[in-house]
Amino acid sequence: MRRLALLCALLALTLAAHQTNAAQEEGDVVSRSELVRELPASADHPVPRIVMAAQEQEISCRPEPKRVLAVHYRAKPTAKFSMNDDQVVIALEKEGQYKILKAFESEAAIVEGLLYSDNDFDQDFITIGDLHFLYVRDNISGSGGIVMHDVYTMSSDDQLSSIPFENVSKSKLLKASEELRNGRYMFKNQHFSFEAGVYKPQDPECCPSNGAYHALFKLEGDFKPVPQTKTFRPDFKFVVAKEWRDEGS
Repeated sequence: MRRLALLCALLALTLAAHQTNAAQEEGDVVSRSELVRELPASADHPVPRIVMAAQEQEISCRPEPKRVLAVHYRAKPTAKFSMNDDQVVIALEKEGQYKILKAFESEAAIVEGLLYSDNDFDQDFITIGDLHFLYVRDNISGSGGIVMHDVYTMSSDDQLSSIPFENVSKSKLLKASEELRNGRYMFKNQHFSFEAGVYKPQDPECCPSNGAYHALFKLEGDFKPVPQTKTFRPDFKFVVAKEWRDEGS
């Protein structure tokens, strides 16, 4: 009997440990302490990830703001020329518990015994006017160093969504034979800007023939009521407020 009780206790501890060590998944509801601990190695990811940062702030919503926790985990790659191996978890606080709304994860693998990652992440809470958002960058390896930019807002029923940017590739400042390449977004002083090279189709990546394109964005929109569901949904867009170009030599 005593041996059976001991076996049951060991089984309970093993199950608890397994649940604690499980990867964070969208839809999970967990405590803050569970979110801000190291992610141990597993069969799917044989290298542990430590917590690089845990940021908790309010982002704008109606009728009231939502409190969000962003946790950034990182494993140190061992392969040469690898990006960092990251996971970023976005969780909504409710009554002391946290519901995971979104989880970003690097495209990583073990190659010839070494950990290699194709991309890593950065995230910050940002302010534009009197509004607060979560800004996530996905940094992708390769020539040109592509970065994907997402500015997240939230509906009153806890749906996370990304605010779109106006497409500048069809700008009226470009001739029919010109195209934008190697563009990058920047956020500074509560504003997003964009710059890119202006290329002819035959130009190599290093050398745009026709100078550079620049754009400054402004945020338009608001949280709009949805009478059928008695909710508010975000209806925002970053639109071009000013654009110009520097001509090539």
